[in-house]
Amino acid sequence: MGPVELQGGYPSTKSVGKLYDELDFQRATQAYIWATPLVAMEALRSANRSDWGVDYDDVGLVDGYTTPVVSALTGNNTTIYAAVFTDLERDGPVVIDSPVGVYGVIDDFWQRPVVEVGPFGPDRGKGGKFLLLPPGYDGPVPDGYLAAKSKTNQTMFIGRAFVKDGDVKSAVDTLARIKVYPLSKAERPPETRVVRAGNRPLNSIAPKGFGYWQLLSDALDKEPVEERDRFFHAMLKPLGIEKGKAFKPDDRQKKILTEAADVGFLMAQTLSMAPRLENASSYPGTHWEWVLTLDPSQEAPGYTQLDERTDYTFEAITIAEGMIKMIPGAGSQYMSAAKDKTGAWLEGGRNYTLHVPADVPAKEFWAVTVYDVMTRSMIKTQTMKAGVSSQDKLKENVDGSVDVHFGPQPPKDDVNWVRTIPGRGWFAYFRWYGPTEKFFDKSWALPDIERKG
Repeated sequence: MGPVELQGGYPSTKSVGKLYDELDFQRATQAYIWATPLVAMEALRSANRSDWGVDYDDVGLVDGYTTPVVSALTGNNTTIYAAVFTDLERDGPVVIDSPVGVYGVIDDFWQRPVVEVGPFGPDRGKGGKFLLLPPGYDGPVPDGYLAAKSKTNQTMFIGRAFVKDGDVKSAVDTLARIKVYPLSKAERPPETRVVRAGNRPLNSIAPKGFGYWQLLSDALDKEPVEERDRFFHAMLKPLGIEKGKAFKPDDRQKKILTEAADVGFLMAQTLSMAPRLENASSYPGTHWEWVLTLDPSQEAPGYTQLDERTDYTFEAITIAEGMIKMIPGAGSQYMSAAKDKTGAWLEGGRNYTLHVPADVPAKEFWAVTVYDVMTRSMIKTQTMKAGVSSQDKLKENVDGSVDVHFGPQPPKDDVNWVRTIPGRGWFAYFRWYGPTEKFFDKSWALPDIERKG
């Protein structure tokens, strides 16, 4: 900020303006971090509408494995996805009828679980009619529904179906049977519109710079103000962002917001890629970290988990209770690595190897996926291949282990290779689907990614 001129102990007229600029800038950087989960959801909803034509109560279906043409926070190419957005303020209670074989979660727009769908949900994996109730709803709840109340007007259901024996069509067809309609139309439900994305591009990453604040303003205008967030609303008001009012910042506000977005992005990135959280490390002595370090409620004794929330929602989207349940053979577990064995950031211009020991403790399958550090989406190269999994025909070592290679040029045998981009940093997710006992007791451990040459 530089020196502050004082007059008799008071800041001079010029310094008053400088101090307010600094005050608003600092508040904006913190508001950027606070808003990360909400803006990510608004960006995904907006992109589904603009890029794929998916509206509220539609089923947006990726009718095949997701490819890198879809820019979405740490999506993967090993399961089939569908998404449903609801507007409970517009429609009142909404029914999501989910068939057997769908696994997922319905989150509010701050990415808190409203209800889980599948083995960890009240349907116990048998499917059912989930009834989403708006904030403050005190009306009747009919029998025959699995009711859950959202704290926000908008929700998102992210559903997955697993591919069995290579039968992608069956997984896609399962998700296409999801039905969505307002409770008010339950006697004669309208046909649910299923939008098949095919291989069409999608860019759901929140924009850098000033555009971030437009998304935030749009999202805040749709949602109730929660008690825990009132101070942040107060900090945004002098910057032109106020619920119920048009966002029309003046030149000064635009300048501050644009600069604060650039700094806020780097702060959020630091919280995510270099967390200073006590529970971040998953394998002590390595650079593998737990992807999810917060309670799904986002609350801890004495405070709301702001840093933990940013650690996750900067690079990923949607949170479920099942992600933290340690039940052998059920659910999935995720770890991430952005550094090699020496502690250096992973660079796209260098070659690396990850040695995956034999007998990975995953009942279903395992997968490793590479993401671009700026977009936090699957890396997009000429190969359009962002990862490998045990579902692929991988080359194994004599002992059953697998060496996965990363780098700009292929090794002699490129079956186990993922291309990276010189000049671009990257990070990896390792996923266990149906993690077994050896995962939880850590008798099986994943070593660091090692630089080669």
